[in-house]
Amino acid sequence: MPRKYNITVLPAPPRVPPPGKYVIVRSEECINCGRCTHVCIYGVHQRLEKDPRCLAEPESQRCKGCFRCVQECPRTALTLMDNETYTQLGDSYWTPEIITTTWYQAETGKVPVSGAGYAGPFSGSGFDGMWTDMSEIVRPTRDGIHGREYISTSVDIGGNVRAITFDDQGKIGVPLPRTRSVPLPIIFERPPFGRSEPVYAAVAKAAAALDTVMLVDAEEYCERSYAANLVPVFVAAEPGHARKELESCLKTAPMVEFTYDRAVLKVVADARSITPGSIISVRVPSGEAVEEIVAELVAGGVEVIHLCADRNGRTLESTESRFVTDMIRTVHRYLVHLKMRDRVTLVVSGGIALPEHVAKAVLCGADLTAIDVPLLLALGCQYCRDCLHGRACPVGLKDLDPDYGAQRIVNLMAAWRNQLLEILGAMGLREVRRLRGEVGRAIVCEEIQKETFDRIFVKEVFNHAKA
Repeated sequence: MPRKYNITVLPAPPRVPPPGKYVIVRSEECINCGRCTHVCIYGVHQRLEKDPRCLAEPESQRCKGCFRCVQECPRTALTLMDNETYTQLGDSYWTPEIITTTWYQAETGKVPVSGAGYAGPFSGSGFDGMWTDMSEIVRPTRDGIHGREYISTSVDIGGNVRAITFDDQGKIGVPLPRTRSVPLPIIFERPPFGRSEPVYAAVAKAAAALDTVMLVDAEEYCERSYAANLVPVFVAAEPGHARKELESCLKTAPMVEFTYDRAVLKVVADARSITPGSIISVRVPSGEAVEEIVAELVAGGVEVIHLCADRNGRTLESTESRFVTDMIRTVHRYLVHLKMRDRVTLVVSGGIALPEHVAKAVLCGADLTAIDVPLLLALGCQYCRDCLHGRACPVGLKDLDPDYGAQRIVNLMAAWRNQLLEILGAMGLREVRRLRGEVGRAIVCEEIQKETFDRIFVKEVFNHAKA
């Protein structure tokens, strides 16, 4: 059994106080009795250090909205309101709840628990329209989060041989393909915005600390102490890559990725002629007939396919907007039908905002995922996207300390891994690889509603027409 993987968590308080969900307003009716300091368990109300007779301004970002202080105040001097700054965070997909939850995990490395149950919608679009079926347990649950049982979260990136043969000496008679093992089904994608040297350094340091890999633009790939964790991405359509540059990357980088182009197989063949044993990935944008493109690449010897969606998990090049889960299932089933699935590693990126999204993507058929926006959120990004319009970053990511930023990303991955262990443990699985393509463990809301209610409504329409 391999050694137990462990992520070291250290507290990393935010550089800029994050906006809280609520705002506490103290009126002039306050008599500084201090009742609120005793009933609030979250530290919202405190007395002034310089003058303990008076109360300090409420630290609203700590408020959880329990209303205890409002109800206990003898002068009804406290008012609790929604924070407009909080409600304006993010967009319809990257909601304020997702952003603030990511901040909390990056700060503490702990699983976010409200203590008041789940208050979200019963179902929704995208990943929220799929549930993991914990009743499909085929063995007792496993307790991996507390270390009493071993649950592996490692996956291999690379190809597989179709069959292993042995020679007369009993040795393996076929060359084994090179693979790169990562301890989590998560690798780091290039940030979609907010790119700067401190941000790159923080993500790269975190990738090295977690023993995973980070995708970078080929021109930004450089020899550093963490170069073994960087994967340069080349544009296949650009003519004449500098052979020395490509050869240097193939020899030092754990993997090389090319963007998809009609002539990408020729580019891959040229790269293999330089270093035959290198791991080569092809980045395929989601769109029309993506499953046929992937099958063609796999038949051509490509061993890693990176399926890309946009930041909200929607297809990039398609007349019909599809979510990433539909794309994964389509590609996975098509490759299974062609008996090609085990010959390729399927990486998926786009719309991965929570650890449950990682599990659901793997459940749909992916081997691992690539994340981008959560990395920026872990560094303190407020998802305002001011940097895209030439405005200054409100949290100053350009002045980020790379060591501090790397620790916050490490904390986030520790919290995500614990939640992934909870999902695997509830299903009785001992490794994340066994979750791949297990669609029988998924409940898709749309399919269940169709299966349940179509019979009722079709029968009613038939009876009405008959009458």
